[in-house]
Amino acid sequence: MLDKLKNLENSFSVSKAAIIVGFFTLLSKLVGLVRDPLLAGKIGVGNTLDIYYAAFRIPDFIFNLLVLGTLSVALIPVFTEWLVKDKTKANRITSSVLNVSVSGMAIVCLILLAFSAPLTKLLVPGFTGDKLARTTQLMRLFLLSPIIFTASNVFTSYLTASKKFLVLSIAPIIYNLGIIFGLFVFYPHFGLIGLGYGVILGALCHMLVQIPEAARFGFRWRAVFDFKEPALHKILKLFIPRIIGMDISQVSLIVGTTVGSILAAGSVTIFNLANNLQAAPLGVFALSVSAASFPLLSEHFTTGDHKAFTKTLGDNVMMVLFFIIPISILMLIFRAYIVRIIYGHGKFNWNDTVLMFSTFGVLTFSLVGQSLSPLFSRSFYSRQNTVIPVMVNICSITLDIILAVVLGRRFGLIGIASGFAIACTSDALLMFSFLRWHLHKNNISLGEFDREVGSFLIKIVISSLVMGLVGYGCIYLFAPLVNTQTTLGIVIQSGLAVGVAILAFLGISYKLGVEQTKRVLGIVFKRFA
Repeated sequence: MLDKLKNLENSFSVSKAAIIVGFFTLLSKLVGLVRDPLLAGKIGVGNTLDIYYAAFRIPDFIFNLLVLGTLSVALIPVFTEWLVKDKTKANRITSSVLNVSVSGMAIVCLILLAFSAPLTKLLVPGFTGDKLARTTQLMRLFLLSPIIFTASNVFTSYLTASKKFLVLSIAPIIYNLGIIFGLFVFYPHFGLIGLGYGVILGALCHMLVQIPEAARFGFRWRAVFDFKEPALHKILKLFIPRIIGMDISQVSLIVGTTVGSILAAGSVTIFNLANNLQAAPLGVFALSVSAASFPLLSEHFTTGDHKAFTKTLGDNVMMVLFFIIPISILMLIFRAYIVRIIYGHGKFNWNDTVLMFSTFGVLTFSLVGQSLSPLFSRSFYSRQNTVIPVMVNICSITLDIILAVVLGRRFGLIGIASGFAIACTSDALLMFSFLRWHLHKNNISLGEFDREVGSFLIKIVISSLVMGLVGYGCIYLFAPLVNTQTTLGIVIQSGLAVGVAILAFLGISYKLGVEQTKRVLGIVFKRFA
């Protein structure tokens, strides 16, 4: 299998790169779906896991604000440009960026460490006494992870620009395995802080696994801090505005943690678990596409091939929606079954299950917006335009905060999730509207894009709605055939219903002439013929 994926990597195309990234993202999500139930089942939903997830928020927020989706977005177009022009110069720029960014993140984390106590109190106003003190202690340990991940992300950006996706796609799996290792090895001996050791171990492995591949492709580290380098200035020019354009999901986690801390014990944990569960298909079917298409979109812009740019954008929009729309409907219909199968064991009780699948169900309405926003924003960034996506994100984040606080106080976790879903949908619609305006302003025609994507969208919505009705009916059709009081019975019932629903989707979409369905069926029949 690895050899086949390696061959795919060596003959680059967006679809092949998306297969590589998507395959290992799927594995990573599966490991994550094992990780979270293990934590909930072994420790239980309550104060301990509330502390664990709350302690993540500030370190994760800083890393996502300054590095993930910011630094990488700024790095990849510049790395791509110099890898084409001068590989030696590209390696020198990479070393300089690595040294400057890691040093800068270390300084930021030291400042956060000095103010960790008041920051934690501000983050979780509902935590008091020992619960607050333990959250602060664990957060201080977690501040090591942004420094490690900053270095790792530079290697990830370098490999992405080099169109080498295999190793960087494996890294998240190793990170999750480190957390699981901490749960079973460190936690029994060291308690809650042992979970923190597992996180740091996973982060180190995430970085170390990428270094040999970067070295094999030609990267050599140098102790350079070249602040006069024009390429570094260009990266900073792209990077600084992007800081303001923080992804909504990260802000939602902060708001969810803050509002959740004043709700019942376990609310912070439930929101984080529900968010992780709804985000599972994003990395596999959406973020993998936007990540793989980014260097190609950047290349089209650099060469001035506008027709190829809009063609790539349209193909990727349809690729994302082909998977995300039906998946969203299936997740909404089968939300209770998904939660019961994955989490219905150990110390995760029925009340936890009900609150979890209710929150999860609302969050599924955000999936289409979450899937398309990264692709639209990367379309801007590939054209080295950061202003528009930043302004859109500011509006969307503001809306998310207002709605989460107002609705969260009145409806609890359901209100927080509703605010997030509304904000995500608004973000994607605004981003797309401004992208169209930007392309028209630059005399780039979208006529072919509109015809293809519009026709596709109508067909995929019809197919998905039919699929949803079939799946919902099959739940009741198969219920008398199994014992729904057992996990096995639920798995059989939901599995059969989902299977029939997917067949209905494929049949209807094929009949309507959806090209992506024909490709999928062609691959399946070729594989098993």
